[in-house]
Amino acid sequence: MKTKYLSSVLIAAFAMLFAACNSDRDDNPKLGPNHTATDFVVNTSAVADQYIQLSPANNVNLTWSQPNYGVNTVVNYKVQVGLVDNGSVKWSDEYLETSYTSCNAQLSGEEIAKAICKLDGFVTEDDYVDMGFREIAMRVAANIQTTTSQLVEGTEIMSNVVSFKHMAAYCNIPTKAKLFIIGSCCGWPEPVASQKQKLIDDGWFVEETEIGSNKYHGVVEMPAGDLTFRFYSKLTGWGSDDNPEGSIGQQAKDEAKEFTLPHSGTCMPGKGSWTFTGFPGGKLEITVDLSNNTVNFVLQ
Repeated sequence: MKTKYLSSVLIAAFAMLFAACNSDRDDNPKLGPNHTATDFVVNTSAVADQYIQLSPANNVNLTWSQPNYGVNTVVNYKVQVGLVDNGSVKWSDEYLETSYTSCNAQLSGEEIAKAICKLDGFVTEDDYVDMGFREIAMRVAANIQTTTSQLVEGTEIMSNVVSFKHMAAYCNIPTKAKLFIIGSCCGWPEPVASQKQKLIDDGWFVEETEIGSNKYHGVVEMPAGDLTFRFYSKLTGWGSDDNPEGSIGQQAKDEAKEFTLPHSGTCMPGKGSWTFTGFPGGKLEITVDLSNNTVNFVLQ
C-alpha cells in the first residue's frame, strides 16, 4: 500500500513538472525583438587591395564574427554584393544564392560575377561589356530560421560594409538551365565540364521552360535499342550513391529499373537510371519538374 502511494506521488510530481515546462510564462526564453543580435562585424579581407579576376573556378574568402543573440543558436547568413561609385554603393536586390551557417565562407566567383552582371544591367550575352577592375562592396545579413526555414521575426541584422578595391567580373548572365542526358543513347560519356559543349552540340539535354523555373522540357531524338539514361544538372563527375553530385534519377542507388512508355513518375538526386527495353527509336518528349520531382516521358 505504501509503495502504491509513493508511485502516485511521483506520477503527480512529473505531471506538474511537464505542465510547468509547457506553460506560457513571461519569463520563458523567446527569440524575437528582445533578442536582436549585436556585435556583428565582417572582417576586412587580407586580399582587399589585390587584383581579383573572378572565374567559375575561383572563390573569394569572407569571414565575420558570430552575432550575439543572447542564446546559443544556429545562424543563417546571406551575402549581398554592391558596386562602389564615388563613395556610394549600389546594392544588388538579391543575395548570393548560397547561404551559410558558419562565419567563414568561400564565396563562389561564379555567383559574385552573376550579381555584378545583373547590377550592370546586362540581360543577354550580346549586352555584355567588360567593365574591368572596380571596387566591389559586400555585406552580410544574418537571421535565425525555424526548422522549416521560416524567418524568426526580429532576428535580422545587417553587418558593416567591406570592399575589394580591384575586382573584375566576367560574362555570367543568367540563362535557362540545362539537364544533360547521360546514358546508352550517347555512349555514357563522363559527366565533366570538358564534355559540356559536345553534349550541347549533339542535343543531349533538356532546357528550362523559363529562367529559374526548375521545370525542363525538350524533344530528343533517341536511337533504337535498349535505352537507359539519367540526368545531370552539373558536370562535375559521376557522383556516388551517398553523394550523387548533379545526378538525377528514379532512385538514389546506382541501379537501372525498367519502365514502359508513356511513363509518368518521380525523380530525385540519385543515380538510378530509367530503362526502356526495345525502344523503337524516334523522338522522345521529356518533361522534368524539379519543383515537385516528377518526370514524364512520351514517344512522339
